[in-house]
Amino acid sequence: MNKIDQLASLLLEGDEEQAMQLIQEAIAKTSTHQMMNDLLTPAMQRIGQLWENNEITVADEHLATAICDFILSKLDIQIRPEKRQEKTVLLMGVQDEEHYIGLKMVSSVFKQHGWRVRYLGPNMPETHALKAIERWNPDVIAISAALVHRIMAIQSLVLKLKEEYPALPVVIGGRITELLDLHTLLPSNVYIMPSLPALEEWITQGGPNGKKIS
Repeated sequence: MNKIDQLASLLLEGDEEQAMQLIQEAIAKTSTHQMMNDLLTPAMQRIGQLWENNEITVADEHLATAICDFILSKLDIQIRPEKRQEKTVLLMGVQDEEHYIGLKMVSSVFKQHGWRVRYLGPNMPETHALKAIERWNPDVIAISAALVHRIMAIQSLVLKLKEEYPALPVVIGGRITELLDLHTLLPSNVYIMPSLPALEEWITQGGPNGKKIS
């Protein structure tokens, strides 16, 4: 059994101790965010495929997600950024989008690079998203979606953002970036992030400013 299937199995069994051990072994050989990209994300995608094929129950999928959430929270506590940035990112999932694990990983990447993170979670109604932007005045908005049929919610929110905050950079991530060519469906000044390494590179190269941040 490969490491991805092994981790997926441990998550489905609710074995957080063994799952954490496997993850720590992977981190020792690479980095936390590379592990998330190469191991944890594919393991959760594998679990999603099993659910779609009716090979596991909703309860199984929820248990695996809860264990994954616990692991990410534990790793989050260990983050020690080398330098704090006077920059804020607002993170959210579009309305009716319930997937949030990827959003927590994105949060981790920004935190590692010293950004202030305001994590609004999944299923954020458009009107409340706009109120949050007014309150927090972020430097970047990061939006996540997993399913193809969330594209209309993304388009609606992005167009509203560009209308009310034309200079505010918007980053789009999540599984939807693998399923649709978002470059043809969204304004050209929206940043599409197909992976955590791509996001990390974007941040270290200065994000929307195009100069070194960290």
